[in-house]
Amino acid sequence: MMYNLWLGLNIVIVMLLPVLWLVGLLALAWGATLVLALLRAPKAQWRKALPTSGLIGLVGMVLAFVLFPSLVGSSYANLDQFADWLFLIGTAVGVGVALLVATWPGLTCLKKAV
Repeated sequence: MMYNLWLGLNIVIVMLLPVLWLVGLLALAWGATLVLALLRAPKAQWRKALPTSGLIGLVGMVLAFVLFPSLVGSSYANLDQFADWLFLIGTAVGVGVALLVATWPGLTCLKKAV
């Protein structure tokens, strides 16, 4: 089982190498959005934007869980081991959390306190 987890992580790293610059660019954009949200709306209520961001993250998580096997040329029939399911669920949760974290500052700017 450890071999499957290690293999899955290696596959993800190899797939991300060509687009590593894009990941860095997205991290910079998220940081800029966070700074902008803190400067433009210093009295914003971050909690008001959390349910909407959570819903976006949940939708992204479900879509990732449903679509990832077909996007990599696989199917649910090929997920025959516990580690395969664990990797799929972990990847979907990671996508959901990333969407939540990415959309929260922007939505906070839109829902700033009156």
